[in-house]
Amino acid sequence: MEQITIKNISKNYSGHRILDSINLTIDAGESVAFMGHNGCGKSTFLKIIAGLVTPTSGSVVYHQPVLFHYVPEKFMPMPLTARAYLKRMGRLDGLSTAETARQIEALGNDFFLGELLDVPLKYLSKGSLQKISVIQALLKTPEVLILDEPLSGQDEASQEVFLQKVNQLRNQGVTILMSCHEQHLVDAIAQKTYMTRDGKLVPCQQHSERTCILILANVHNRPLYEGMERYGNHYRWQVKEGDVQQILLELLQNGWELRRMYDEKSY
Repeated sequence: MEQITIKNISKNYSGHRILDSINLTIDAGESVAFMGHNGCGKSTFLKIIAGLVTPTSGSVVYHQPVLFHYVPEKFMPMPLTARAYLKRMGRLDGLSTAETARQIEALGNDFFLGELLDVPLKYLSKGSLQKISVIQALLKTPEVLILDEPLSGQDEASQEVFLQKVNQLRNQGVTILMSCHEQHLVDAIAQKTYMTRDGKLVPCQQHSERTCILILANVHNRPLYEGMERYGNHYRWQVKEGDVQQILLELLQNGWELRRMYDEKSY
């Protein structure tokens, strides 16, 4: 189902045209990556889609109300602590105080922040600031998640958590729009990829269907599925990406618990 239609979008800066008559249709639940060199316009294009930047010409049509969450490339340090900032973002999203606190604690642990949640943002490293930026976008599930160079400064363990969280949102039907340079991130998340070149979007060749690796806990000693392998105290199962949602539903209904999920290449 069509969610967003971009019609003849152009954008000029200081007399230079960085986006030139771009047309694109984005369906609900799609994951799309935009690649290209610095300054080619991919970040500006995402901001236009989100309504943060006004195009010089053209229009963006939303076919239903859309809740955007946005992870910027650069996160501005502030005197607020990370926890105080995230509480404010939770209120803006309409979350209860209790739900916001629960999400902050859970996501802070997931991204290895711990006591850094109570440190003023202006004292945090670039990587930690980027984690806070990601967490604020994950407090509430949006219809569209926009990621602008989301792995900037993040350590390897946090990158794995990030990939797991974003792919969980994909499986819930969230639309993912992303600008990045990392091919492994594109391979792990994107269904469609475009190169931003000379103000135009050039489709990139699609790779064959990816597979996902599920790490599962057999807490009720259920019969194993064909292809499952012992993985420490858990089980490892490699499945086709397109089958993940149906398989997870069946597993959860049969008493299995999902511990982790990876794209094959990121794993």
